[in-house]
Amino acid sequence: MEAHVLDLTLPPEPTSVAQARTTLCEAMAQDLRDTEVETVKLLISELVTNAVRHGDGREPVEVHAHWNAEVRVEVSDRGRGFAPDPRIRPFDDPGGYGLFLVGALADRWGVETDEGTTVWFVLQHH
Repeated sequence: MEAHVLDLTLPPEPTSVAQARTTLCEAMAQDLRDTEVETVKLLISELVTNAVRHGDGREPVEVHAHWNAEVRVEVSDRGRGFAPDPRIRPFDDPGGYGLFLVGALADRWGVETDEGTTVWFVLQHH
């Protein structure tokens, strides 16, 4: 399978979530099964939402994706960074499930906090 790459630079605003989701899923649709595209759609929505909410609010959100035998998506912002913690709030509290979903659905994922925050996930392409 040929490797594909897509890079996006998006403004740090809520409309960027839909733009990232639509652009990535349309680009990947012919190479992935429908269920894989749906998983990417959910995970990219969560990561871009977090980047918009928790970034510095001035610098763009950057998305880097590549896919062939696996799908890897990285979302970067210039926020202060964080260490992912398990969810400890009651389950009926709204929000706060983004990284829980990433951990449950991705084959691998992680957080890098060098010059800002990059959260990434990998899905094995079947």
